[in-house]
Amino acid sequence: MASAIVSALLMTITGGITQVAQAADLGSITVSAPATVIGLPGAPTMVLDGPALFERQGASTLGGLLDGLPGLSSTWYGPNSNRPVIRGLDAHRVDLFSNGLPALDASAVSYDHNAPVNPLSLDRVEILRGPQALLYSGGAAGGVIKTDNSAIAMQPVEGVSGRAQLQGDTGYSRSSTAASVNAGNGLYALHLDGFLQNSGDYNAPDGYTGPSLDGGKIRNSADRQRGGTVGFSLTGTDSAIGFSIGQSRDYYGVIVDPATRIDMRSTQYDFKAQQRNLSGFVQQVTLEANHTDYQHQELNDGVPATTFKNKGNSLRLALQSELMGLNWQYGLQYSQFDFSALGDEGFLPKTHTRNIGGFAVGEGKRGAWSYSVGARVERVRVQSDGAGDTGVDRFGSPSSSTFTPASASLSLAYQFLPQWHVIGQLSHNERAPAFDELYANGPHDATGAYELGDPNLKTERSNTVELGLRWQHEKAQFSTTAYLSDYQNYIGLLGTDRCRDEDGGFIGCTNADALPEYDYSGVRARIYGLEFSGLWPVFSHAGHSVDARIVADVVRAENRSADEPLPRIAPVTVTPALLWQYGLWTAQLELPMAARQTRVPASDAAGETPGYVMVNARVTRQFTPPFGGGRVGGQWYVALSNLTDRTVYSAGSIDTMRFLAPKPGRALSAGVQLLF
Repeated sequence: MASAIVSALLMTITGGITQVAQAADLGSITVSAPATVIGLPGAPTMVLDGPALFERQGASTLGGLLDGLPGLSSTWYGPNSNRPVIRGLDAHRVDLFSNGLPALDASAVSYDHNAPVNPLSLDRVEILRGPQALLYSGGAAGGVIKTDNSAIAMQPVEGVSGRAQLQGDTGYSRSSTAASVNAGNGLYALHLDGFLQNSGDYNAPDGYTGPSLDGGKIRNSADRQRGGTVGFSLTGTDSAIGFSIGQSRDYYGVIVDPATRIDMRSTQYDFKAQQRNLSGFVQQVTLEANHTDYQHQELNDGVPATTFKNKGNSLRLALQSELMGLNWQYGLQYSQFDFSALGDEGFLPKTHTRNIGGFAVGEGKRGAWSYSVGARVERVRVQSDGAGDTGVDRFGSPSSSTFTPASASLSLAYQFLPQWHVIGQLSHNERAPAFDELYANGPHDATGAYELGDPNLKTERSNTVELGLRWQHEKAQFSTTAYLSDYQNYIGLLGTDRCRDEDGGFIGCTNADALPEYDYSGVRARIYGLEFSGLWPVFSHAGHSVDARIVADVVRAENRSADEPLPRIAPVTVTPALLWQYGLWTAQLELPMAARQTRVPASDAAGETPGYVMVNARVTRQFTPPFGGGRVGGQWYVALSNLTDRTVYSAGSIDTMRFLAPKPGRALSAGVQLLF
């Protein structure tokens, strides 16, 4: 299906180029723009779209797309399995949403599982925290990552618009193509998008001598992705209804085992309807629904070994009203999914999760104050089939657990000068334990451990306080936020100092077949940190301008029950950059750097992670192609990364993988994008 979509897109772009005169004038295309940090009540914490998104779309994973933004890092299980981390939190504490509804997959269960979201397919990414996150999830203490590809139009579309782009990267031996078209006559709207991405084994940095090195490259790190979406909408001034079908496929290697490859397929059916400008108490109604069919098959030497499946449905009803001087969004959300992991790596029984929740978020402004308040209550039931028909006796008898998590958040901002805001936020988050945290019981290749869930786990609870300062004056801006989160029952996968064999029997840890036991347990924890981003004009003369930009982040995470650090936490990172612009040209020189991560738990087999300083450079130019009658705009870029060929490791990687997967060595990348 995906290849057919891409072919149709290319024909549409080629055949429809004479019609682009109907598209709106693009105006100036701003390049080298950082992600927009907002963080004010009633708005996303951060937005990535337009040129800022294009700059990062060479990544093949959502984690790679967002890594390095303020407060964000990634799990980095190599370039093919890389989930976002927010303020040291990952997995089930960071929820992924696709076009407004949960993205059902298996990426939160294992570090070698990629999320079925390729950056090439996206038009916009939002990071939500505080009250705004409660619109979608109560348990996402780290935040909600909301991705959108504009497949279902809710406003009338006139004429034809879209984008097409080509990119390549020598570091990953990667080439990618993507295209997206939106067409409409004010009543009907059609959306088409598609992408293809092929990568080879990536280049190791000079000086790396680890066991994954094979002919100057990191073995079994190649990847092939493709996908696309078709959407159709019927739109009016005050109403819209539409549906879309999206499909993605990812076939990639697992660095830790040269014989293992993963074949991942996901199909998502979405529906959305909206009625606006109603005259009664309810002013807007939005109904969204989706069905996801996800399958992830692990192949050993081409032979199927383990198959992960996640099939489910989601429904969300959201209303908008004005009450007590606040604009309210409130409603109900329901999701249900059935998960199974059967085969050689059967460390989970078949499980069923049902979640129904109610939410209400209000926002308003009075004088120099703006504020937002939100609450969410959920009822979650997680059921295990036990041994069932799997033949795995250690899964035991069928069982189920029910939880009622409740979360609330308050965000305030005071504008004490025209360009200055001080921002405060209080949040209480509760999260029901996930199916793997409750029922895991078996050897897990990705962690190299025997993982054990606890059916008696209680609801995870945390309290967070944030204080921030934001200033913006014309081009100059900066934002800084300090935060502290306290957990009474942080559910972590922690080492026990015991070992088991593959069947679950206890054996001595000196045995060659011994697997270290890691169990999901609740501990007291504290996470605190500081984020900073800023942009300042340095020089401007005769059309030339030079700006300085800096992004910095520090996070500390403590297991207070064991009096030691929590695992896989990013160190202090600072990325200064200089940006030059002249007419249609822009250049950037940046130095991503990280301190040595010495704060690791005693069970971390890899120990400390070395610090580093990298050097990256990029040149971008806008242009107008000789077709389209001036209604088509474009930009191209050429970039050099890791100029000094430094060996860099990610402290966010699990210890069994950290020194097998360094970041790529010196690389040249280039890309071109057309917007019409």
